[in-house]
Formats: sequence, structure tokens, C-alpha cells
Amino acid sequence: MRKTIAFAGLGLAAALVLSGCSTAAEAEAPMEEAAVIDTVNSDGAGLRAQLTALLADHVYLAGAAIDQALQDGGDLTTANVQAAVAALDENSVEVAALVGSAYPDAEQPFLDSWRSHIPFFVNYTLGKATGDQALADQAVADLGAYAVSFGQLINSVVPELPAEAVQAELEMHAVTLLAAIDANIANDPAYFDLLKEAASHMPMTATALAGGIATNLGIQ
Repeated sequence: MRKTIAFAGLGLAAALVLSGCSTAAEAEAPMEEAAVIDTVNSDGAGLRAQLTALLADHVYLAGAAIDQALQDGGDLTTANVQAAVAALDENSVEVAALVGSAYPDAEQPFLDSWRSHIPFFVNYTLGKATGDQALADQAVADLGAYAVSFGQLINSVVPELPAEAVQAELEMHAVTLLAAIDANIANDPAYFDLLKEAASHMPMTATALAGGIATNLGIQ
């Protein structure tokens, strides 16, 4: 039974970012202000398109990895779980490489930071699946702290992107992805719509990030 499954030593490389409770309007407005370069009809469109694809893939790959781990009872040694985890991590490497193509010195710090939130999503899944609410609550707090530190990292590289705005984007991403995780654990068919909703936020995030980078680098 999925709901009572014991995830001994679950180290799943599960998902992207953070927790918190901001509205879509609150999350998107400050980031949109940073996107002063048109990344739809300019050379920056390539960056925006790549970010959109990679970030949307990240959501679906995270959902697939979590779902496979639940199906396999938390056994991370199965071929299917290992393949799902590897695909998710490959996506993380690709996102970092795209950042590195614009800011070479930031590629490794970005990747290290991106990967560091993974245990928090794992702990959330573990807590919810085993009825350990304290563990789930701590994971939410840890993800919230990560959102702050990640926003500061991005702002240190791209000052045109306010740390608080990046944080809000990641919080919204986490809210939607955690909702999908909850539905999956509960065997709720709404899981599929919720996962789609989480992915649908990524084009807005990609456009805002690409806009900030384009402004910073003077891409016309």
C-alpha cells in the first residue's frame, strides 16, 4: 500500500525547488519587471526556449521519479527507479550547463545548489507516505530556506533578478509540485492535472529568468 510504505534510506533525486505560499500574481509580477529585454522576438528567445523546455522537463521527470519510487516501495535499487533518477539528474546537469553557457564560473555553484534541495523533497515524500508529519513539516521549512539561498545565489550572478523575486518563483513551483506529490501518495487521479499545473508555471519562470539574463548580458 503506497500510503504506508516505508522508504528506508530513501535518497531519491526527486525535484526542483522550494516551499512557501505565494500567489501566482505575487510570484510572477516582480520577475516580469526584470525582463526588460523582449525574449520572445529577440535573440534572447533561444535562451528562453531552452529554459522553458528544460524546466518543464524537470517537473515531469521529478514526477516520474517520485511515482516510480512509490510503485517500487521505496526500493531505489530497481532498474526503473535508477533510470528515473538518472534522467532527472541529467536534466539538472543540462540546466546548469545552460546557465554556464552564459556565466561559466556559475555553472558548478548552480549545479551544487540545484542538487542540494533534493533530500528535502525526498523527506517530504517520506514523511507524507509514512504518516510522519513532523518530517514533512521540516522538509517544507528546509525547502523554504533553500528558496531564500537560491534566490540570493541567482541575484549574485544576475543583479537584474531580485533575490526575493527568484525566491517567489521557486516557492510557487514548490507549492504546485508538493500538491502533486500529495495527490500521488493518496492515489488521487488529480495527480495528473496537478503535475501538469506545476509544469505549466515553468514557461513564465523561464521567460523571466531569460529576460534578466538578456538584460545583464546586453542581448538584443
